[in-house]
Amino acid sequence: AWEDYYFKQQLKVAFRISLANTNEPFAISAWLRKGELQAAKLQAKDYLEKKFKQALTELKTVMAKHPENFYSQLQSICLEAGVKVVHTPALPKAPICGSTRWLNDTPLIQLTGRYKRNDSFWFIFFHEAGHILLHGKKDIFLEKVDYSDKDKLKEKQADEFAVKWTLSVEEEATILEAMPLTEQDIRKFAKLFNTHPAIIIGRLQHKKLIPYSLGREYIEPVIFE
Repeated sequence: AWEDYYFKQQLKVAFRISLANTNEPFAISAWLRKGELQAAKLQAKDYLEKKFKQALTELKTVMAKHPENFYSQLQSICLEAGVKVVHTPALPKAPICGSTRWLNDTPLIQLTGRYKRNDSFWFIFFHEAGHILLHGKKDIFLEKVDYSDKDKLKEKQADEFAVKWTLSVEEEATILEAMPLTEQDIRKFAKLFNTHPAIIIGRLQHKKLIPYSLGREYIEPVIFE
């Protein structure tokens, strides 16, 4: 089967990783392969780092508004910069939330939308974008999966990149100084920092500064259709 070849040969040869020690190597391999088939149907311009950096500024505004067609906007803006983005629903036995790799000279970001909330979705997207801009073409990155030779430093760097683009450390500090926040405060800071109220709420939840039961009304669902 193709998955068997892909699992045993393709990942090892192209990306120097082995999924042998992961819980469900064949499910992850099948998910990765599906993403490549989806990517093959997309036409991207030649990748230009400068253009992709400019695209991220545009995408930050899409993130802040999170319109219904956020995904088609995300995909088309990235294609113009030479980056393919595909949505591949997670397979039951492959609890993965994203992946980044280069196919020839084209970067591919593959997302699952696993957490179904906009703050998580955008953080994962910018994390994957960080891998493209900061790390090598020979690397493959699988999020929420432990695999051989996983580079924890590169993951930390990609996290820091995502923090910078979604809500920077400095912006977060300004918000923390204003705690406790009213609804008016949250919306004011979101507008000021060109982010989404859900990003602020999600950060406060992640830092355990507010319980996960608080602020649900700010979080938007992630719907791809």
